[in-house]
Amino acid sequence: MNIIVWNVRGLTDESRRVLKEHSHSFNPIIIGIVEPKVDFSKVPANFWHSINMVARHQNFRHQMCSNIWLLAHPSVVTTVIWSSDQTVIADCVWNSLHFRIAIVHGSNCPTERRKLWLDLLHHTNGSTVFMGDFNAVKGAHERISTVSPNRQSCKDFCEFIDATQFIESPTLGLKFTWSGRRFLPRHVESLLDRVLVSDSFAQSWRAINTHILPRITSDHSPLVFQCSGSDIRRRNSFRFLTMWTSHANFLEVVEHSWTQLVETNCPIFRVMAKLRRLRGVLKSWNKEVFGNVDVSIRELGEKLADVQERISASGYMDDLFNEEIAVQASLNVTLSRKNDLLRQKSKVTWLHDGDRNSSFFHNMIKFRKQHLNIGHLKIDGVVTTDARQIERHIIDYFSILFKETDNRRVETVELEAVIDHSISDTQNEMLIRLPDEVEISAAVHSMESSSAPGPDGFSGAFFQSSWKIVKGDVVHAVRTFFPEVLFAEWM
Repeated sequence: MNIIVWNVRGLTDESRRVLKEHSHSFNPIIIGIVEPKVDFSKVPANFWHSINMVARHQNFRHQMCSNIWLLAHPSVVTTVIWSSDQTVIADCVWNSLHFRIAIVHGSNCPTERRKLWLDLLHHTNGSTVFMGDFNAVKGAHERISTVSPNRQSCKDFCEFIDATQFIESPTLGLKFTWSGRRFLPRHVESLLDRVLVSDSFAQSWRAINTHILPRITSDHSPLVFQCSGSDIRRRNSFRFLTMWTSHANFLEVVEHSWTQLVETNCPIFRVMAKLRRLRGVLKSWNKEVFGNVDVSIRELGEKLADVQERISASGYMDDLFNEEIAVQASLNVTLSRKNDLLRQKSKVTWLHDGDRNSSFFHNMIKFRKQHLNIGHLKIDGVVTTDARQIERHIIDYFSILFKETDNRRVETVELEAVIDHSISDTQNEMLIRLPDEVEISAAVHSMESSSAPGPDGFSGAFFQSSWKIVKGDVVHAVRTFFPEVLFAEWM
């Protein structure tokens, strides 16, 4: 699903050609035009047909020329629920998908923009998108100019976004959406145009992004808001969760699985087999002991409320007070585990322990998901958004890239003859010496515990917390790897 919004600064023949080209390239279901300065009735009928759109609504600023247009594909049902001089808000239905959209043109006056923020907050409902020219920035980092932006205006805008708890769509293309060419020779650029989406809207799509296109006929860039879903069901891969290490029985579970025999003489395969077996054990243990963290928090909260109501009704009783303390402790532990889980998923490592800003963590997780998704890819010169085609192309590309096509070894004798010996015999002996247990242990404990896990799903936190149990097998595997694999391959 694609939506285009653009401050055209007056709909001219040139801007109509640009809009027609973008419409053919991206096939939007909705187009929002800001400052067309032309009434619907003045536009030739064949123009609407050329961009495959129906003119649904226009508003006016101070009874002057048209300020915002809402255009929609014939298949989209739109119901305008609010229209002011700074926004048009409509409920839309497309392919059984219900969402609310606001096309925005913020006033140049900060006081007037506060009215816009209140209007948007008042009309926030479920799956909602705010997009257009907000005429505001969040700070100096969103502007290039010798003059700093108005601090109060930035503060108002940031507080508005915080109040909505909306997510700003990740962007592609240009960094800034507006260029102040009218103020030459002074160079001014700002990020005035953007797309904000509600949590429920973001959850409806596998990937969302906003493509900031080059400025051609206007000093504002057209924005193409792209949403892509996927019909491919992906298997959830195993990931070691740091919160497991806080449980009293964690090491016992690991030791019980790890000490079971594995029938192989290769130390490397032995470690791989034990990790594979431990994955299944930890999955079952997590389901049995931790379950769904959110459900546990809700159930413990209800239990705590029940205990406190009984205390209020019955008065002081040792059993009830002890039960209250126990439930409170359990709830705090579960909240802490959820915090660890969200932090690990969001990869935010710079917050202090104890912070429980769940909204922040959830938003960071969503941002990571958006950036990790490949919503479109150019294949043989053609851009495609088909998830299966993208998947096949990536697999084929890397399969060919890493496939060995020539088994012949390159003779390096002549090459070695022209390379100076920059390493002494002593240094060489140190480099080829097998690492001992102390060196391997130091390497393990120097890893970032929250670092990205390997293909097996185990992060540094697992090996550090379980080192006394897994140390023997891991050290043996590492010491076997060097002489049997590396040295045999390259020496």
